[in-house]
Amino acid sequence: MIVARIFPKKSKNFLTYKPFFEKIGIFFDSGNFIQLFALWTLLVSGVVLNMDFENRYVYWSWEGWEFGFLKLFVATLVHYYFFIPNDLWVVGSKRLKNKEIAIHLFIALLLISFGNVSIKSLVPNFVGIIPYLLAFLSSILVFQFPLTLDLEKGIWNLSDWKNIKQHLAISLILIILSVFLGVYLDDPIMSTAGAVSVAFPLVGLIWPNHVRHLQRARFFPLFTFSMFLCVRSPWFLIPLTILFFMLRTINYFRFGIVYPSFGVDFLED
Repeated sequence: MIVARIFPKKSKNFLTYKPFFEKIGIFFDSGNFIQLFALWTLLVSGVVLNMDFENRYVYWSWEGWEFGFLKLFVATLVHYYFFIPNDLWVVGSKRLKNKEIAIHLFIALLLISFGNVSIKSLVPNFVGIIPYLLAFLSSILVFQFPLTLDLEKGIWNLSDWKNIKQHLAISLILIILSVFLGVYLDDPIMSTAGAVSVAFPLVGLIWPNHVRHLQRARFFPLFTFSMFLCVRSPWFLIPLTILFFMLRTINYFRFGIVYPSFGVDFLED
């Protein structure tokens, strides 16, 4: 990371700015803003699904970016002022109960539907939404195993491995099913991004006792879907990039780690 090269840990400048980013980090923790990656991706899935309905061959279109940003802003406000205070969106922070999984699926449906509606189409494409919900449920099962960070070593640990094979197996089945539905519904985003994502729960299932495979199964399917969405809605790259590097910078100055990260080792030597 460039910031890590400019401000090496324990350097004078690093220690100077550390208190500032620690204060900002408290605000980001209170808003759990890292969850916005998933929330925004679900919403933009609906936006892109609507684009596909109107024009099967559209790609790299900036049309409607104003409404897209507005929807993201509304979703962010709802997350901060409603989801967080009521503990409605806690995936990844603990193992969810069946009722909580159902609540997350319902919220996902609302987000995709909110993104899917437009002036031209006021009724969501519920059939087209189904494979996206299956893919989301597949991801929830992977996130049923919360990771904790060892600040001294800069590595992530998993304390409860119970039923991990079963969860990964069901996750794999769900993502494969979503791919087949995507193909059947002629949805290039769902079928292609889903096909790429199949590898991650599969590898985790083959080597279920390695934290690094679980890390990849958590991060890369979400990243894959968001990047495929950007092929059709490139404006989505802007908020994603800002949030990504903002969180990385804050976490680097707070904890000395590079996170979120494409790698599975967050130390920056």
